[in-house]
Amino acid sequence: MNGRVMGRSGGHFATCLAAEIDPDGTMRIANAGHLQPYLNGEEMELDGALPLGLTPEAEYAVQTVKLSSGDRLTFMTDGVVEAQNEAKELFGFERAKEVSLQGAASIAALVKGFGQEDDITVVGVAFAAA
Repeated sequence: MNGRVMGRSGGHFATCLAAEIDPDGTMRIANAGHLQPYLNGEEMELDGALPLGLTPEAEYAVQTVKLSSGDRLTFMTDGVVEAQNEAKELFGFERAKEVSLQGAASIAALVKGFGQEDDITVVGVAFAAA
């Protein structure tokens, strides 16, 4: 993906988080400068890397995680943690963690009501074993 963005982004970059989940719960995940996802309400520990489009030499580690039936993943854009209310208080990482087990639509509505400054995208995945 980095190679496709290089030279086509007009000098811009993009953060990205790619995850592939197999029916047996094996998840392969790579992070390119994006927020860490939450697994069962806890921020996942993933290797960090540069966003896409900054340098052709960037390397992106693929990590493997085994999900169990009932596990919940929550993916969020930085617009969630960077949302600001009228007092210029950030929604922040602590609040994001607190709400990470709620449904994606509920989280997005809560953050939008808090104060939208940027895009707000939330994706929730509940794993059910095959």
